[in-house]
Amino acid sequence: MKTSIFQELYKENRNLRLVNAAIFSQVYSDESVLVKDLIYPEYSVLNKSTRFINLTRKYNTNLDVFANAFWKLANEIENQDFRDFLIGLNKQNSISTMDVTNGNGVSVYFPYSQQFPPEDPNGGGYYAPITTLTTATAEADEGWGTLPYYINGVFQYNLQVIVNDDFAYYNPTHIIGVNGIEPYGGDATFEAPLPPPAPPGVSRVYIGEGVCFINYDKLFSTNGNGGGSEIKFNRLGGYLQPTNGQITNFQDVVSVKFSRRDTRNDTWKRIYGLWHPDWVPNDNEQVLAIYEEDNTSTQTFTGSLGTTLTITPGNTITGSIGYSVTIQSQDEIIRQLKISRHSYFAGAFQNQGSGFRTDDTFLPLPFTHGWPIYDGGADVAYSWPYNTY
Repeated sequence: MKTSIFQELYKENRNLRLVNAAIFSQVYSDESVLVKDLIYPEYSVLNKSTRFINLTRKYNTNLDVFANAFWKLANEIENQDFRDFLIGLNKQNSISTMDVTNGNGVSVYFPYSQQFPPEDPNGGGYYAPITTLTTATAEADEGWGTLPYYINGVFQYNLQVIVNDDFAYYNPTHIIGVNGIEPYGGDATFEAPLPPPAPPGVSRVYIGEGVCFINYDKLFSTNGNGGGSEIKFNRLGGYLQPTNGQITNFQDVVSVKFSRRDTRNDTWKRIYGLWHPDWVPNDNEQVLAIYEEDNTSTQTFTGSLGTTLTITPGNTITGSIGYSVTIQSQDEIIRQLKISRHSYFAGAFQNQGSGFRTDDTFLPLPFTHGWPIYDGGADVAYSWPYNTY
């Protein structure tokens, strides 16, 4: 993608406002928007977002105007390969998933956008066309960018600056690259939906709150693994599986996005995703499996656990079953914790050595001190509450 086009576009504040409106609307994950949705308005998912429509009205900007300005500049570039690339972006509308391997998932990423909330046209906000632009050319946490310099609102020239996490935290920055973003599907929802009501006697276990202390992905990316961290909290169980079987898939998965700002500020996120719908007494052991999801490389969770297994329908035995689950991640496995039912419920209220979380908006707190923090000294920590209905 030609960063020079965006440099020229951003000299008009309404164009910068438009891109920021697209990102702030959070139609896609990870503080990003696909370029194709900016330059092909007739197919753009942005037009289905109430939040985007409201923001563009507030900013007095327009997607069609932005797209027309983009194509005017693009057509002035005598480069057929570049034009073919832009045409290829539009072809992505005909398939259900993005192909990031060939660059068609190119996006504009606004790291630490939470530091720069949408502007209030009546005052406040950070605005003025001062956004730094840079292009990802490799997997990296640092690269060159261009910062426009203005005097009395008149553009003078671009300054070359080093862009890294420290810079982007304090300076609004757009990175053009392949960030591996995902659509939320319409207007974004940020909290896991409540599970259906439980019948009496059910013991449900949740991932309550979570924090990620490191960035697993790079700030700059060309392969779809950039931006924030996509942490998966998974359950491995084999209850009532056949005695000669093997577990090859997770039973329950809780997915959490941690932005780079979340990680930098050690922000605890309210999750309350369903980790186990009902941990029954005869299900002796479970495995908590945590990893950061990528689209390159693989890791494998392997081991065994004890539970009640099926010999024949209606005929069970207590035994051991193996598991082998391969996932996509370029990082080491974060956690593979096998825990017995007795140990979990006996310790679910006890201090695990890292203190407690006191959010009582989802589940009643067992004591005034709250739910204990697990793995408090690790790169990912969490609370692990339950409720018996």
